[in-house]
Parts: sequence; C-alpha cells; structure tokens
Amino acid sequence: MKKVKIKSPANIAFIKYWGQRDKKLFLPFNDSFSMNLSSCYTILEIEKKEDPKIQKLYVKDYEKDNFEIKTDDSFKKVLTFYHQAKKFLKVKKDYGFVIYSYNSFPKKAGIASSASFFSALALGFSWLFEKKLDKKNLSILSRLSGSGSSCRSIPDGFSWWYKGKKSSDSYAISIAPPSYWDLVDLVLILNKKEKKVSSLEGHIMAETSGLFKYRLLSLEKRLKEIKKAFFKKDFTYFGNLLEEETISMHSVMMTQKPPLFYWSGKTVEVIKKIIEQRKKGLEGYFTIDAGENIHLICQKKDEEKFLNFLKKQKEVLQIIKNYPTYGTKFI
Repeated sequence: MKKVKIKSPANIAFIKYWGQRDKKLFLPFNDSFSMNLSSCYTILEIEKKEDPKIQKLYVKDYEKDNFEIKTDDSFKKVLTFYHQAKKFLKVKKDYGFVIYSYNSFPKKAGIASSASFFSALALGFSWLFEKKLDKKNLSILSRLSGSGSSCRSIPDGFSWWYKGKKSSDSYAISIAPPSYWDLVDLVLILNKKEKKVSSLEGHIMAETSGLFKYRLLSLEKRLKEIKKAFFKKDFTYFGNLLEEETISMHSVMMTQKPPLFYWSGKTVEVIKKIIEQRKKGLEGYFTIDAGENIHLICQKKDEEKFLNFLKKQKEVLQIIKNYPTYGTKFI
C-alpha cells in the first residue's frame, strides 16, 4: 500500500492536563481522564514517497472548500514529529510523504484539534516506517509529538492517561468502551477564530501560577472521586467534579505570569445559563479546555431539551453534538 486514510477523534478532558514536568518528553504532572468525541475528528490521508525530499502537508480547514499547502509552523511541527517518530521507532531509512488533513471542527479553538491531528499522524508515521505498534506504544509516540493530550485519542471510548515516572510508562488506556455510559457532549461554538496563545505556550508558564501547587494537591483526591463517580454512573457528582476541575485549571491559567485569559464574556454568560437551567431541573455541566468554547455534558435523555434551549441563545453560533466513540484507526 502506498496510501492510507486515518480517522482520529478529538477528546474532551474531564480531568485536565496543564503544565509539563518534562518539556522535552511532554510528561504531565498528573493523570488525566477524557472521552473521545464522535463528531469532532481529523481525517488524515498519508501517501508514502520513496524520495525522502518530498515532504508536503495540505490542510483543509473547517468549513473551507479547498486544501492549502502549509509551509508555516504547522508544517515545521510535522517535520519535527517525523524525526521524533523515526527515532522512537528505531528506523534508519527515510521516506517522503504527502499528507492531506481535514478537520470536522474549528482548529486552535479549545476543542483539541492538535490531539486529533497528531494522534492520526502518529498512526500515519508508524505505517510510513512500516512499524505496527500496540495501543500503548502508539499512545507514547503520539505524546512525543508535543501534543500530550493526543495520547488520549488513541484508545477507544473513555481514556485514562497515566502520568508515569518516565516516558515509557506515560501513556493512555481505555478504561471503558464507548457504549459504557450514554453521555452527550454538546460543543458550544462561541467563537470560531483561532486562539492567540496556543496550549503549548500556556503549558510552559503553568508553574508560574501561585495556585499551581494547590491544584496538584487537590487533584489526587479529585482523580479518585471522579473515577468512582464514573463507574457508579453518578451523574450529579460526576458533573460537579467536572466544573470544579475546569475552574481549578482556568484559575491557574489566569494567575500565570503573564496571565492567560481564554474565557470571554460570552463564556461566562453561557456558564451562568447552564447553572440556571440546572436549578430549574435540566441537569447539565460545563467543562472547558484551553479556549473560549464550552463543552456541555449531559445525559442522552436530556439531549433534545438542551439543544432546544441552546439554539435560542445569542452567544452560541453553532452546536456540535458528540457521543463517546472509538479511538484512532485506519478507515
């Protein structure tokens, strides 16, 4: 085969990854926990070339009609990962490649576009170098791309990323299949524009926050509690922990040096509306990654009620409906 096509989901972190204890190996300070998203994904096609000088990346952005060749930082990151993958896989031969990538959702908007892209690329490069990896090692390779959270997109369904003590034991596994719990993630697009500060830049400054060490202390308990709530399917406790975790991470961001404010006025207004609906008996909880846009987590039985409500809110430009789904795979 000279060409393969890969599909890989973005994931929403219930317990977040923020800050790196090793900035070369992209090792986190804490475990994290996420769900793969059925409607937020990257489709990546990679073609092998015998001429190693042929190295091209074409990207079709969300809601665009045509692919554009990339020669900017995004292409440089692909080249860097190419060499990292070659080293990890212990291969000597070089290959050329032509990559076509398409996103089903806005990139660099806090919806884990780097996670879906680099998890797909990890599988693509392992194929390019003719190495078949198990999920564990593919997860490790994906983490080494620089997008740590991409390792959680490799396993199916609900993923747990172990922080590990070293590179070889920092990887993600599936702790439950997609069918385990009928959760729904409604991604509320408030702004489709790319954020000004990337997650990678933000991670580097995490430890400058005076709240960072307190966050790590609280995480040990929260990780245990959310796992209990998840396996008991205690949605109320699970949801409260989601919001507690979101506020914890963004408090660190806002107190970094320099401060990092991803939330907008729209973000705050929608959060208030979600809380107000909950008081009225419609149970849903917010979680927000490194961006302005919001993930509303609800149960399948309340999906339509939330959709009807959210479609009427002026702050919400678009809603992307997601269910738990499978991890990175060839299609």
